[in-house]
Amino acid sequence: MEQKRFAARLCPVCGSARSKLLFRQSFSRLSVASLMDSYSVVICEQCGAGFADDIPAQSVFDEYYRDLSKYEDAALRGNAPPPVDQRFRDIAGVIERFVPAPDSRILEIGCASGGLLRALVDRGFSRVLGSDPSPGCIRAASEFYGVRGIVGTVFTVSPGAEPYDFLILIGVMEHIRDLDGAVAQFRRLLRKGGRVYLEVPDASRYEARLDAPFQEFSIEHINFFSRMSLTNLMQARGFRLVEAGRMVRQQHEVTCPCTYGVFEYVSEPAAIEPDNETLAGLTAYIEGCTVEDARIRGAIEQVLRPGERMIVWGVGTHTLRLLATGGLDPARIALFVDSNPKYQQQELHGVPIVGPTELNIRSEPILISSRSSQQAIHNQIR
Repeated sequence: MEQKRFAARLCPVCGSARSKLLFRQSFSRLSVASLMDSYSVVICEQCGAGFADDIPAQSVFDEYYRDLSKYEDAALRGNAPPPVDQRFRDIAGVIERFVPAPDSRILEIGCASGGLLRALVDRGFSRVLGSDPSPGCIRAASEFYGVRGIVGTVFTVSPGAEPYDFLILIGVMEHIRDLDGAVAQFRRLLRKGGRVYLEVPDASRYEARLDAPFQEFSIEHINFFSRMSLTNLMQARGFRLVEAGRMVRQQHEVTCPCTYGVFEYVSEPAAIEPDNETLAGLTAYIEGCTVEDARIRGAIEQVLRPGERMIVWGVGTHTLRLLATGGLDPARIALFVDSNPKYQQQELHGVPIVGPTELNIRSEPILISSRSSQQAIHNQIR
């Protein structure tokens, strides 16, 4: 029987205690601050939802996103505001169909550096507010895009003097352990009849070759939603489905299949319907990732000469998982490199993590341990 380090997690969608283990994910830990070193990918035997079990409390996740956020745009370290990403303009085009009026009160929870809110302002919505656990993100939203924001999580945002008309959470729900608490907060923040737009990676359509192997089981992703499980989560808690859909989003150099839902606060719960999509999607994804992972490990083995050490660029999920599962030998790594200053000055297995400028005097071969940014890193190295 599997030994659990944390209290068993009930299904975040239906509350069932019965789940089936599909995969065990493992990570090496940074020397100063890490979220966790492993979790279990499970499927609920009652409703069919997928989620991570054997994980720490919500407060641990809140501290992680506050102190080690990687969502502060890299352009924050430059001088000029980055242009609003086309992805945000596309999402704004979907959202505007469901916002009642140009003067509706809109709150985006997990706004990062404010690109989507800027796109909504450009479409005529003037009463927008962002919240994010990272102070750096809130500063960027103000300085770059003129968007007002507050530091906080979904659990700490105040309802304010009047309720909101519309909430937006994009790429957030897959990170939240306490989904019951999050949806309860939606009810506190919204007026009756208010709406929420949710967008998440689609677990029924994960594809192994779109990103690094097992990247959807990242150290931060702990809920694996399909369109049905996202709908079940909300409708069982008093939010009527207005529209659901699927799309593929560009994220840096990779694409991600996503699903979205627009939900209206009506207070009357609806029955949960069986999710027949997630198990098949996750099973196929695990099988595909296992093949791709073996290919990558073989390539790493072949490229190094006997006794040669390398530099590994990137200390995200891909690197942490390879270190934890024998795909990378710390004895053959001279340095780790990462552009995120919050990782620099830490260590992995006693090996220092440094910034890119430290490579000016190094001659070891470099392993780019990132698929989503590999060409950008290659260009930076050159």
